Amino acid sequence: MQARQGQVLCYNPLKRRLGDGPSDWRPSGGYPEGFAAGSRDVRTINMTESFRLPSVSFFCPAYHDEKNLPVLIPRVHRFLSETTDTFEVIIVHDGSPDKTGEVADRLAADFPHVRVLHHRKNLGYGATLRDGFLAARYDYIMYTDGDNQYDVREFSPYLRVLLTADVLSGYVTQKAASSRRKLQSLVYNWLIAALFFVRCRDIDCAMKIYSRKVIDSISLKSTSCFIDAEMIIKSKRAGFKVAQFPVTHFPRREGLASGSKLTVIAATVRDMLRFRLGLL
Repeated sequence: MQARQGQVLCYNPLKRRLGDGPSDWRPSGGYPEGFAAGSRDVRTINMTESFRLPSVSFFCPAYHDEKNLPVLIPRVHRFLSETTDTFEVIIVHDGSPDKTGEVADRLAADFPHVRVLHHRKNLGYGATLRDGFLAARYDYIMYTDGDNQYDVREFSPYLRVLLTADVLSGYVTQKAASSRRKLQSLVYNWLIAALFFVRCRDIDCAMKIYSRKVIDSISLKSTSCFIDAEMIIKSKRAGFKVAQFPVTHFPRREGLASGSKLTVIAATVRDMLRFRLGLL
């Protein structure tokens, strides 16, 4: 089975044992079989062999995450040390009113290859992601949120897929969220599919890796949470191959979530409609 340009590919779930949080994740059993990616079938790729990326820029948006970052950043640092020889970790502090900025600066002082971008005021999720991508310097750009609801180690079994795919995009198998947030996500993914003819199981999942050539080929306009969808849509339209893989969504233990605020939803819908009308 061969992949066509712009095709979104989906991989079967990896068996896993889950505990109470990201630190409890362990791969259990075999590695995934899946569909073709590019000119090679995934089943011809030995997924059990260790695989290292040439260089990685990781970034995370941080807002109300003063207690999450001290857990997330050391884990990311260890993971990248095992995954590549050259990496950087960028914390994009989005004007949080708590001590997120101070904590981020301390982590940058304690860990090599960690740096912080500070927004003097809160600019929003889209602007924060855009600044993270613009600041990234290396061959692959990896990101997740600073709220510690994802575990970057779940990338590991799927990194080899990047031999033939240009984007590695996670999808949540079961959201650790309220019924309202689950419905919101379901409706949003349906609208994206209906308006833009893009099939993606969880388009705003914050577990993605983009190759440098993708980022260099598309322009980012959205300043809202629509930016995740904008990037996938533009990547697919440009002919890049997007592979999807399953990830775990853990409950948020610390900080405040803002994704269900009416102002956030309104800004996302605004950018979605403007993009559909060619105004963004």
